Amino acid sequence: MKVLKKLSPEIDLDTKASNILGLGLETKLDELKYEILQKIDKELIDSQNARDYVTQKYDELCNKIQFLTELDATVTGFRGDVKSIEKRLLELTNRIDGIEKVVISRDCSGSLLL
Repeated sequence: MKVLKKLSPEIDLDTKASNILGLGLETKLDELKYEILQKIDKELIDSQNARDYVTQKYDELCNKIQFLTELDATVTGFRGDVKSIEKRLLELTNRIDGIEKVVISRDCSGSLLL
């Protein structure tokens, strides 16, 4: 019985040491878990921010493409208008040339008669 009593305090010390080591290990594991979760959260936030940035840039590009498409249509319309005006000016120039020829020939005919 004395042997058992003698071993009992040693077992208690070992148990206490194991509990202390276990608590220390548990605390360390909890700290590591917390750090890992913090890093994961940071990566998730960074990833979401990057996704938001890319989405924003994509939207900006889509808006620019839309603007340039509308601008192209406007420029094409203006080109058509300019060609139409050019054609009309050529017609008017030809008419004026014809009128000038008639006036000149009248003037020439009239001066011959005098």
